[in-house]
Amino acid sequence: MAEEFIDPDSYFSLSPVEMGNERNAITAAVAGIVSGIIKVPEGVISLGAELIDAGFDTDTAAKVEIAFDKFNIFEEVAEERAAGKLTQALVQLGVGGGIGFKLASSAIKAKKAGNYANLKSLNLQKAAKKASDFNKTIGKKKFVAGIAGGSVGEAFVADVEEIGSFGDAFQAGPTQLEEVTDEGGREDATKKLFNRLKFGAESPVTMLFGYGVGKGIKAAVTRGRRIEFSNSQLDKHFNKIFSALRARGAKPQEIFEAKMAEKGATMADTNRAMELVKTIDSDVDSIFPSIKSTFDKTTDKKKAEVFKELNDAMFSGDLSKDIPKEASGKLHNILKNNNASTETIENLFTSLRGARKSFTELIQASSNAPKDIQTLKSLMGKRVQEYLGNTYKIFEDKSVLPFLNYAPTEEAVKNAEKFFKQYAAKNGRRLTDFQAKSIVETVVKSAQKQKTPPGLPFKYAKDTASDEGMEIDKFLKNVITERIRPERLLAEVKGKDKKVIQELFGKIEDPRFSIYNSMTKLSAIARKNELFEKLAKQDDAIKARVKKNTPVGARVKKNTPVGARGFFFDEPLDAQAALPNQEIVALDDYLKPFFKDEFTVNPLSGKFTTKAIAESLGDSEQALKFLFEPRPGATGVEKGLTWGYRNLVLFPKAASQVAKTILAPVTHFRNLFSATGFSAGNGIFFENPLVVGKAFKEAFPKLQVGRRKPEAMEGYRELLRLGVVNSQVNLGDVKNLLRDVRMGENLNIGKPLESMMRKLTAGAGRKAKSFMKGAEDLYTAEDDLFKIANYAVEKYRLKNAYTAAGRKFTERQLKEEAADIVRNTVPNYAYVSDTVRALRRLPLGTFMSFPSEILRTTTNIAQRSIKEIKDPVLRNIGIKRLTGLTTVLAAAPYGIQKGFQGLYNVTNEEMEALKRYLPDWSKNSTILPIRTEDNELKYIDFSHGNAYDVAIRPLQTLLNEVQKGIDNEEVLMRGVLKGMAEAAAELSSPFVSEAIYTEAALDIITRGGRTKDGRQLYTEQTPDGEKIKIITNHMARAMLPFSYQQLNRLYQAATDKPSKRGEFFELPDELLGFAGYRAVKLNPVRSMGFKIANYQRGIRESRALFTGGAESVLKGGPKTSRDVIERFIAANKAKFNVEKEMSKDIRAADILGADIDAIAEEFKERQLTKPFSRMSQNVFEPYFPSKNIEREFEQISERIDRPNPFEEAIDVLSDIYDDLVDLELTEEFNIDIENYLPSYDEMTQAPLPITPEVSRQALATNNMPVSQTGLTQTEQGLLSDEEKAIRLRQRGIA
Repeated sequence: MAEEFIDPDSYFSLSPVEMGNERNAITAAVAGIVSGIIKVPEGVISLGAELIDAGFDTDTAAKVEIAFDKFNIFEEVAEERAAGKLTQALVQLGVGGGIGFKLASSAIKAKKAGNYANLKSLNLQKAAKKASDFNKTIGKKKFVAGIAGGSVGEAFVADVEEIGSFGDAFQAGPTQLEEVTDEGGREDATKKLFNRLKFGAESPVTMLFGYGVGKGIKAAVTRGRRIEFSNSQLDKHFNKIFSALRARGAKPQEIFEAKMAEKGATMADTNRAMELVKTIDSDVDSIFPSIKSTFDKTTDKKKAEVFKELNDAMFSGDLSKDIPKEASGKLHNILKNNNASTETIENLFTSLRGARKSFTELIQASSNAPKDIQTLKSLMGKRVQEYLGNTYKIFEDKSVLPFLNYAPTEEAVKNAEKFFKQYAAKNGRRLTDFQAKSIVETVVKSAQKQKTPPGLPFKYAKDTASDEGMEIDKFLKNVITERIRPERLLAEVKGKDKKVIQELFGKIEDPRFSIYNSMTKLSAIARKNELFEKLAKQDDAIKARVKKNTPVGARVKKNTPVGARGFFFDEPLDAQAALPNQEIVALDDYLKPFFKDEFTVNPLSGKFTTKAIAESLGDSEQALKFLFEPRPGATGVEKGLTWGYRNLVLFPKAASQVAKTILAPVTHFRNLFSATGFSAGNGIFFENPLVVGKAFKEAFPKLQVGRRKPEAMEGYRELLRLGVVNSQVNLGDVKNLLRDVRMGENLNIGKPLESMMRKLTAGAGRKAKSFMKGAEDLYTAEDDLFKIANYAVEKYRLKNAYTAAGRKFTERQLKEEAADIVRNTVPNYAYVSDTVRALRRLPLGTFMSFPSEILRTTTNIAQRSIKEIKDPVLRNIGIKRLTGLTTVLAAAPYGIQKGFQGLYNVTNEEMEALKRYLPDWSKNSTILPIRTEDNELKYIDFSHGNAYDVAIRPLQTLLNEVQKGIDNEEVLMRGVLKGMAEAAAELSSPFVSEAIYTEAALDIITRGGRTKDGRQLYTEQTPDGEKIKIITNHMARAMLPFSYQQLNRLYQAATDKPSKRGEFFELPDELLGFAGYRAVKLNPVRSMGFKIANYQRGIRESRALFTGGAESVLKGGPKTSRDVIERFIAANKAKFNVEKEMSKDIRAADILGADIDAIAEEFKERQLTKPFSRMSQNVFEPYFPSKNIEREFEQISERIDRPNPFEEAIDVLSDIYDDLVDLELTEEFNIDIENYLPSYDEMTQAPLPITPEVSRQALATNNMPVSQTGLTQTEQGLLSDEEKAIRLRQRGIA
């Protein structure tokens, strides 16, 4: 019977009975464990009972089941929820399979001990020989026996039919279980026993797969570097996969840590440079306030003069000593003349001295060469000062738009032409004006093409260390034929002529640029030198330990594990012996870019190592670079393609990501909430509130927003060196993407944007730079605040634990351990694998590094917790950390959801109805329901702002699919496999989904004006002018910063204005939206339009299962009547499921209080009034082929001269159709073809309608057989060959 609609008002609140009956996932899971344990003996006893029933045709198994149902009071609770049903099944499988595995392993041990009889049978000996050979190939006798035992163990599972097999999940295959009627007796018992055999038969496959995966994971985790040097192909395969995903990649841990230290030191140097730049900028601004610049046009000129004098003073004299008195006095007078205060003057001199000190320290660190080789340190004179102090606009001002690049003034070009003509004439060559102009243009273009400012031209500087230098005449002798490099011009030209070249390139005499560029240049050299020195010393230390621990005359190979014998060797054979099964290469080939000059010495020069290590020390970000960087010697076509990809694909992607991160207020709020979650996940908030409060209070002064005190800045630099801060993951993706498109990764400098803005409007350019800088600093600070606090709390609790236990430690050890915990338990861009980083270069995915880091750090928190709990000294910390993790992963989302349900009196039925109207991206989210005063339901997608949703969602998706299977009474395996597939899709979504800008572009290019979620932007009938406007707005929306759409909704809510769709927004909801938790109003009537479109598509596709596609019965050659029946059932099953889902949607809309008349109108507009009426009453209308299809069968049959399969199957199709008419949409589709075909018993036992004296002539007269076969049409079409033979024997026909 059809169900009547129930008034949704009756669901307004939970009744006491409902409240008592509601099972939560945790309760169900615990019940599942207990029930699963009880079901293990039930499975054993049931197996025995089924054997009795099969032999004696009794109902013993049914009685056993009834007895255990009464005893097992936990089963009903467990099977209500997905979590309970899963745990119940897993316990049965684990205990049963485990017992079988253990028994089989014990049997082997008993055999070895002589406790089993030693059978002498020749056949058994042969079998044993084969088994032994097989075991050798596997390498594990115990494992092979265990698999067999596990298969037997799984046959003892009690709920075989409920759990299901892979065959059931795919509804095909040899392991698909037989349907059991539970009527008892021999037939049921036989089916159950066969089902157990099929269920157990899948065990070897699943266990082998699990063994392979488990072996790989275990090898990667426990064997560490040894797996990299294994000669096993399986090990190599797993290592290749895991090395692509782990932070260190293919690098040994020692080299990875050394590179992280190099990165931290470089970042600290950059931070020091930025501190000095900010300080000087602030102090000079105090002398020339912006209001003064507005009204006095001479102020900018005076300001430029002050910057020039600051720059000159900073580079005067010996950098390792104080500023010379002459330069110091000159600068002091200029500052005084501009009314600088005494405090400002002191601050500026302190900054200049700080810069000189930093230069000196970096130069010292850069000089690792032997005494007889010139170094930066030995060139401390004017040449190095010129290198450090000279910065040029031609190298700094670069834009994506070529016409906005730096261009020299006309006067500078004329002077340069004159310069080249003059020196050419001195060497006996005469240049025409055209030739001179061409040379200048060539030099300028060459400089403009340089991606970064040129480095120190050491190989020229070596010969020109004195002020006199080499003969410039000689240098320019063949000026017309020789390609002049910009850096060589800057290095060689002297005196007044040098000024000509400097003006041509636009020399910047500004200490801010000089400090930043100088320190980054020196830092790159110094820290790289330190890295290679450290690696060389580490390598020597490893080899010394190996030598010390190796007995005299013994081979190192037998005494020291691979990967622990050193990494760099003088001979390739030594490297191959220490690092086996790896490609050995010369390290020099990979390090040439770092040691191009003669003043830095590579301590690893001439060494050999593995290709993986060599590549990791070079440029580790080569993957996919060919997409946007042309190869050396590339053709014009390749250059054009890479230019197009860089500027038309990557640039819009980068711009949209900038707009959606640092320039989006909503993202700033989400950044804070995410960081709070990372602290909570580590149990930080379970510590003493006073300690936590102090940690945050001390963190604030270190944040890099505005001007900070020197001691706070030094503290921040220590954290940089430790790798704790300035590692925001999304920002890391954005910066690297900006670098890929040649915009420069440092948004604080903002070279291209600042350059562009400065040329358009100078004032606006400065403001844009300031705003971008402030937005980025704020975004970084939001992340840093919690990382600094986490670090402080971790250090505090480690110190307390070690002190209480009397464990000795140093302050440095404490800092290193606390920093290591934060680096590995809070997302950190430095730990994103090279493979994941490279994915940013594809038009897919948005911020792919973040989900990968969530998965890494979540796993690390769990591992760290377990490690700490095992250690009595750290156990308390581990318990708090594990409690924090379980809170953010499960307790908080579940508890908050249930809290909202209780607060707003939302029933479970209403929640299920609500979920049917969620958008795809929210269907597996944690949903918080809200009921308005008008009894309307809204929802908040809690997962949208929950950083750990990446880790939660796959499991939630799996549970959702299993729960759907429970509701639809499907076997558990089907729900599990569906859930695993959905979970995999959810997990991979951030990596394979379209990027923000790409999605908008594909809406236009490939989807023809329709968005991914089905919203129509325009049609073919839309006027061209309007279409262009729509496309432009749609593309622009993907690039708009400042959370434009959220701000627009906020404005509409505040002014009570409707949107273009006629929606009205509420102010509280939109304010919550800024925090990432916007309350969304449900509108089932509007959503029904999308659902009807899906319904119509589903109906078309279901019919096509019979008439179209690869399995069509009207295509692909001759078909049997069985084929027709199978496709008929498949088509009706698909149609049934489509209508069942729509029926649920209609009922859900009614439960949610939607206007049913309005819903009916949606169907009426699409001529679907009758289907709506049927589905509203859960009535199913089966599909039956039309007369046209019948005629098509007849025509095909005549054309190929074969019996008409449709005509043969018509009686069966009619029977199935009659049964389907009685099927309600609330029931399950359980049509089995075997129930409509003659059974074996019918053919062997049923009385025959013919006499024993049957003859061929009589048969022909009775018109029973078809042609000469002796079978009716139905028998001919439906029976197998074996069944046909039986029927013929019954009729006496040989």
